[in-house]
Amino acid sequence: MKDKTKLDPQLQRIESINERIERYLSKQLEDGEPQYKLTPSKFVLLRTLLLKGKCMVANLAHEANLTSGATTLALNRLENDGLIIRTRDQMDRRIVWVELTEEGKSLVEKILYQRQKFFRQMLSVLTDEEQETFIYLLEKISLKLSNPND
Repeated sequence: MKDKTKLDPQLQRIESINERIERYLSKQLEDGEPQYKLTPSKFVLLRTLLLKGKCMVANLAHEANLTSGATTLALNRLENDGLIIRTRDQMDRRIVWVELTEEGKSLVEKILYQRQKFFRQMLSVLTDEEQETFIYLLEKISLKLSNPND
């Protein structure tokens, strides 16, 4: 019987790479604006609002792949931090709209800039051809993760 505590060497390498990248990106979020205590989920909500503009809470929950309860908690914290504004729809009071404040927009743009800088730095060790291959392989893997039955 195979020892289940021992990982395949390739998988160990992937785990190690993933941990280093996650640590780096988390540190960037913490170092950039520690007063906001941004989690990855909060960042996804903020980034979605920047890219899509004003959104309904249900759409944000779907985009971030969060439950409605988790989305509400995150939005409460983001609103308390002054990064978002929630308003009720005038025609249908059950609908709640969410949008970024100027402070929220500025923060997300700053974080996205830092992330782009990181990705450029990461890709800079590769040739143009290696970069294309790397991106192609990441896309292939991410598509499989998005559609596991395909």
